[in-house]
Amino acid sequence: IFVTDSKKCIMAIAYHGSSALFDRFDPSHLLEGDGKFKFGVGAYLTSRYTTAAHYSGATSSPDHYVYTVQIPDLTPDNHLRSLSPVHPDILRRVSERLGVDIPAEAATSGKFFRKWLGNLLSGNTGTVKKMTGSASLEAEKAASAFLPTVGVVLLAWPTAQTKPEAGDNYALMDYGAFRILQVDRVLLDDKAKLIEGSQQTVAKY
Repeated sequence: IFVTDSKKCIMAIAYHGSSALFDRFDPSHLLEGDGKFKFGVGAYLTSRYTTAAHYSGATSSPDHYVYTVQIPDLTPDNHLRSLSPVHPDILRRVSERLGVDIPAEAATSGKFFRKWLGNLLSGNTGTVKKMTGSASLEAEKAASAFLPTVGVVLLAWPTAQTKPEAGDNYALMDYGAFRILQVDRVLLDDKAKLIEGSQQTVAKY
């Protein structure tokens, strides 16, 4: 979602759901949510407010918050998309920084590239198929720590693989590249869906 004036895009907006109230994202709290890292290691956000509300904690949690977050405008060469080929400029920057040739198979999707890179940085060698097939938590952390040094700020994937028009989810890796704008307290129904009209702003920054 982009907030615009009449002439140009000035910032991008995403949302984060949590049962905790805070004023900044702290990487020391990574994986304290559901502990999963299927799409990489980073602060997980989404382009859809209702999706963030859904992931704001179990329905038994007493509190649910949705964070409105300013993120960098997305350009082809500043992020990886899980199902899309890696932009040539990203490949060039990584190759130059590490002094390696990147296998063509590893560049066919952001998902494969992230895993291959994490395994490479962690010293996990093997066939390209093996290195793009799975990655440990340590390898995922290594990739997420390295990518911002070559200008890659986030990982992106569709909220629904069969409906790419439904929006995107993000794992933001560069904690200096985004900030919280507003925090809303929300209510969920028994299916963990947002109760429309329940939103109450508790903080603005």
